Amino acid sequence: MKKNLLILIFGLIMTFCYSQEKIDIKEEKFKQQIDTIVEELKFNYEYDQALREYIIYKTFDKSITDSIENLENEKDRLNYIFSTNFKSDLAKRIWKEFIHPSDDKFTERLIAISDSVGYPSLKRIKKYYDSELPEEFNPTIFFVHSQEKYWEKINEIAEREFKNGNMGKCDYGYIRWHTSGRKENKYLDENGIKYGANSKGRAVYIQTCEDK
Repeated sequence: MKKNLLILIFGLIMTFCYSQEKIDIKEEKFKQQIDTIVEELKFNYEYDQALREYIIYKTFDKSITDSIENLENEKDRLNYIFSTNFKSDLAKRIWKEFIHPSDDKFTERLIAISDSVGYPSLKRIKKYYDSELPEEFNPTIFFVHSQEKYWEKINEIAEREFKNGNMGKCDYGYIRWHTSGRKENKYLDENGIKYGANSKGRAVYIQTCEDK
């Protein structure tokens, strides 16, 4: 009995050491590849945001979009948006031909990066990356824009990376809320993410937070 117990304990220790070694190797790879990884993520992020802003503001000109977003009066912002509504089906075509395909591509890349070097959270990136990052940049947005066909894999990554410390509570809660079909507010509540709710109790106006 004692012999079997010792074998079990030894096996658990070896498993832990092996798992820790794999994590350490991934961390070193992440550090070595940080510039390449962040350059790709920055491009993907700015492409993602530019397309979505175009749907709202009908322009890629940041000086215009920033000036509208900085308006103090919410009514003035809405008036501008409604006054520039598309007169055709272009918005639908942009979603179908550009946004959805790029969402898939960016989701797949974040999955591949996470499996290779661990989840590239903003906190991990800032640990090794010295150059400037885009305003409000966060790779988590790619999983939050993911389609349902990826959710099982994303949940697997979220559980693993949250457990090993590469993903913080903000990212974890935001991602798991999205992969619940944006129905399970418990993932926001349990991870301290603030939000507003509509009349049906569904979370809206998520206040993104950053893991420190």
